[in-house]
Order: sequence, then structure tokens, then C-alpha cells
Amino acid sequence: MKNLISLLVLAILVGCGGTGGQDFSPDPPLVIGGDERPAEVDIPTNYDPTLPHPLVMVLHGFGADGFVETAYLQLFDFVDEKQFVLIYPDGTLNDQDQRFWNGTPACCDFNDSVDDVGYLSGLIEEAEQTYNIDPKRVYLIGHSNGGFMSFRMACEASELITAIVSLAGSTFDDPADCAPATAPVSVLAIHGTADETIPYDGRPNLYPGAVETTERAATAGGCDVGSPTAEGSVDLVPGIDGAETDKVAYSTGCDEGIDAALWTINDGGHIPVFSTEFADMTTDWLFGHSR
Repeated sequence: MKNLISLLVLAILVGCGGTGGQDFSPDPPLVIGGDERPAEVDIPTNYDPTLPHPLVMVLHGFGADGFVETAYLQLFDFVDEKQFVLIYPDGTLNDQDQRFWNGTPACCDFNDSVDDVGYLSGLIEEAEQTYNIDPKRVYLIGHSNGGFMSFRMACEASELITAIVSLAGSTFDDPADCAPATAPVSVLAIHGTADETIPYDGRPNLYPGAVETTERAATAGGCDVGSPTAEGSVDLVPGIDGAETDKVAYSTGCDEGIDAALWTINDGGHIPVFSTEFADMTTDWLFGHSR
């Protein structure tokens, strides 16, 4: 009798996910975040709720929105091919009806009025309850103001984030402001040398340049910044002749699973017009990292 009862209890637990699993809907909602700040979601057309998926969140630039940014980066084209869940939220509107993120004091919530770290962390946590997400593969791709916000998330919500890509963004001017970070996050910084909005070399007393930003992330991950590895050049921007983007990796001596990289777009501006290779290569870089 005891064996029969044990088998019945086990069957009930397995049926309701009581052994630690969770049942996810095969037809989940494609908007999360509640009524006040909803965020749209894209999932593979053949989404399988029994399989864990990577999560990619796109953080738009100042004045843009999530859909426009995601379309610009051509990420919609890869959701089916690479089988990930894509979230593209909107920042808050300022007095001029321009959307922004509370990234750092330099960009772009000058009154420090919005808790975007809390908002985005909540979206990640809700996504993990709504879709079958692998919590070891949670990624951010931010552009400009969204790049600043990605770095802030890597500082203050690092327990939720595996790796980030920052396009034409930067981080806090004072490294001490990048706190509290509970775990290092892998970082890929991508920046054009002809960027006049967020200069490649940074702005004194506002934010560091692309090299320093990347080296800070590498140092936080235990990497030897004195031993970068040149990984060749690639053509990501058809409007610039040749293989205009130089790739450098900081992967020597790093903590397990952590590294940093800088892709320099020679003669690239603030909003480069990319080929589909950009989305393909950046998502490959992200998905190569797991906690």
C-alpha cells in the first residue's frame, strides 16, 4: 500500500510540475509588463514551450522606440532561425515626447526620475515566468542611450544578465558608480570612430571612450587587459568600403565564462546602416556565453 501511495504522489507531482519543472503555455501572451509600461515580445513561430530559450532584450536609442530599434538592427529576421525570445520595451517619454532610459547621469534621465533598472529587471523576471527561458542565457542589446542602460543593468542587475552588446554607448564616468554588481557580465562594445553624438574617445567628466569602457568590463571579469587578441576585420557596413570593422577580444585570464570584446567601426557614425551580418554576428557572440 505504501508503494502504491508513493507512486500516486509521484504521478501527481510530475503532472503538475511539482518536481521542480514548470508548465508553459504553447500560446503565451506577446505583451508583458502590465498596463502602465507594456513591452512587446516576439517568439519563434514554432515556439516549443518544453524547451528553454535564450532571451534577448533590445534597448532603443534616445528618441526611438523598441519596435523601430529592433527593425533597424534586423533582429526580427533571426527569431525563428536562432530560436530565441525577443523583448523590445519602450523607454519613458520626456517633456518633448522623446523616449529615454535612465542609463547614467550623462545619458539620458537628467533628473534621475525613473527606475528603469527595476522596470527592466521586472520584465526579465516576468518573461521567465511566461516563456520557457534559460536563465543562464539572458542578453541585452542596447544602442546609444540603450547602450548606456545596458551597462547600467550589467552593473546593478548583473545577477540577471549573462552578456550585453552596446552599440555607440558607454558607461558611468566614475567606475565606483558601477555598483552593486554581484557577478561579472560579458561585454561586446561596438563603436564608430566617426560617431559625433557619442564620440569613440568619450567625453571628459561625462563618460569613457570605447577602449576604456571595454577594458573596464574586461578587468571586472578578471581578464588581462594587457593581452588583447586581434581577431581580424569584417564588413558590417556596406556603405563603407572594405572590411571596416576591426575586432579585438579580451579573453586571456578571464573568469570562467566571461570575456569582453571591442568592435571598432572605422569611419562609422552613430547610426550605421548595417547588413544582416550585424544581427547574425552579434547574436552569435551573445549566444556563445552562458552562466
